[in-house]
Amino acid sequence: MSRRGSRRFCLAFGAAVLLAAGAAALLVAPAAEACGGMFMKRAWSDERRPSLAYEQTLIVHDADKGREHFVREVVFRASRETFGFIVPTPSRPEVARVKKSPFERLRTFYPFHENRIPAGLGQLGGGSGSGAGGGRPRGVQVLEVTKVGSFTAFVLAATDEGALSSWLKKQELVSGPATDAWLRHYVKLGFYFVAMRYDPPGDDAELEAGKTKAETLRFSFDSALPYYPYQEPDPAKPGGGAEPRLLEVWLVTQKAGEPVARLERDGRAQWVRPMAEGYRYQQPSRSDLEEALGDDAKLLPRGDAIVQRFMDQKVSRSGFGDVVWAPAEPRPLDPAQQKRLTPLLAVLDPSLAEGKP
Repeated sequence: MSRRGSRRFCLAFGAAVLLAAGAAALLVAPAAEACGGMFMKRAWSDERRPSLAYEQTLIVHDADKGREHFVREVVFRASRETFGFIVPTPSRPEVARVKKSPFERLRTFYPFHENRIPAGLGQLGGGSGSGAGGGRPRGVQVLEVTKVGSFTAFVLAATDEGALSSWLKKQELVSGPATDAWLRHYVKLGFYFVAMRYDPPGDDAELEAGKTKAETLRFSFDSALPYYPYQEPDPAKPGGGAEPRLLEVWLVTQKAGEPVARLERDGRAQWVRPMAEGYRYQQPSRSDLEEALGDDAKLLPRGDAIVQRFMDQKVSRSGFGDVVWAPAEPRPLDPAQQKRLTPLLAVLDPSLAEGKP
């Protein structure tokens, strides 16, 4: 990365601190769709769409390994219609079903309390995350297909958003101009994609009117810093018919971080804190964390960790980019670390991705 790019990125995080107070007004409002949700045309009515009105996410980040485990609970109505959603990741992901949801225990052990801890944003460091790299075949490459609960997960690499959009349509997923622009953004960044396609059940008993299901999914990938795929396709009618949606995040890391996202509005871009932070649990009980994570407790980083709590509610995420947690305390940043951070640097400053396919 050039010195200019590194300096620009550090300035971006510095600006985020100064803008945090101004961003407070953005933290209260209802609803958006999640992770580029795409649905069959016949399932497009509000009455039959999957519901993500209440989203729960756990992020476990191991700075020593540069590895993130992104756990999300998906709530939806059983249907005969196929639908799906996409999760972009900065490196090739692994997808797994979580046998037992951790969120009930996490809410008991680590509730959200309004208790902001003032903190600055320092330089970046640590991690071994890697981006897409070179040498990809042109078009779309299906790297892995896995059955995960009610979903089939397709791990994809893509160098052309048109080819990716066509592939998704063949999988009975709907695309459109807003989604195509969203896909183009991540293709340019060199990101990978997980396309999650819901497979309708053959048993009519699962299709009872009004019956909802919840499944917990885990996406694991290399990332130098905690990352949340927050950006979504711009809705055709901003705020129109959107149901209230609440996002809760539990972040387990070795060092505290500050959430930062790029916000573009009225032709201007700025860096903001996109979600409210609650209490930081500086010395959480290891046994409590292990109880909450169950079989996935092996994914916890070694040694001491902290738990941070975040809450978010918006009418729309239009204009917001993805969230990266910058270190709350200054750390040295050497050239090797800058290289590992390249996929995340371009998330906050898309101009750094100029010239990529």
